[in-house]
Amino acid sequence: MGTAICWSFSSVLFAVASKRVGPLVINLLRLPLAIVLLFTTYLVINGNFSIPWRSASYLALSGLMGLAIGDTFLFNSMVLIGARLSMLLLSLSPPITALLAFVFLGEVLSPLDILGIGVTLAGVVWVVLERPDNNPVIQKPYLVKGVILGILSAVAQAIGLLWAKMGLTPQVDPLYGTLIRMGSAALILWPLSFLLKRVKNPFKIIKADTTAIKFLLSGVVMGPFLGVWLSLIAVKNTNTGIAATIMSVVPVTMIPLSIKFEKERPSIRSVFGAVVAIAGIAILFLS
Repeated sequence: MGTAICWSFSSVLFAVASKRVGPLVINLLRLPLAIVLLFTTYLVINGNFSIPWRSASYLALSGLMGLAIGDTFLFNSMVLIGARLSMLLLSLSPPITALLAFVFLGEVLSPLDILGIGVTLAGVVWVVLERPDNNPVIQKPYLVKGVILGILSAVAQAIGLLWAKMGLTPQVDPLYGTLIRMGSAALILWPLSFLLKRVKNPFKIIKADTTAIKFLLSGVVMGPFLGVWLSLIAVKNTNTGIAATIMSVVPVTMIPLSIKFEKERPSIRSVFGAVVAIAGIAILFLS
């Protein structure tokens, strides 16, 4: 629940900051800022940086897939269709995780599991197919592109969660695991951005907008620092599916935040769709 609350706030904060200075700038700067916080905290709390190579590899791959690739898709989706709808699409991640486990790990889905997946997809489709007439900001081309990016983000997050679970052996501190994930994502995003010539001095850009700085720093504390740290604690200490279910209440907890920050007034249909999606995930992992 702590993870869900942190991610709800960070999603809206990053969405506001991304609209002001661009999602790439936010995605690049949030990682080094989070790494500084994580490294300092871990140095004070533990300070033991030894880790099995296998665990480090899975955690690094998890960071690359979930934090670098997945979050890049998510931030761009937020800019196009808003934070609440983007996070609702991200709630597809738990059932996708179950499907990947079935395909690659041979975990058989029970009829109740299949029912849970169906209910979840129904809830998501219910909201996605809602006509955006009540929100003229979202035009149809942007809606389609934003939905596709949101779904790709859910897939990347599902893969990243599986790899994180495989890397979190009993001797690995979740805080250290979070630091490794952040570090691997930064090592990929920064060089790639330079090679693609996408970086135009992000520090200069963010410095010119003090409001964006405030939203960025607040989002870093709530998301990459506290939120991701708490998520790995949850994944390590309980069933991955149960942890994913609890963390997936984000779309519901984000509705009042979207009203406050994005001036978005969700319809009764949107609220009902969010509840149905979360109910489906609950069925899937509590069966």
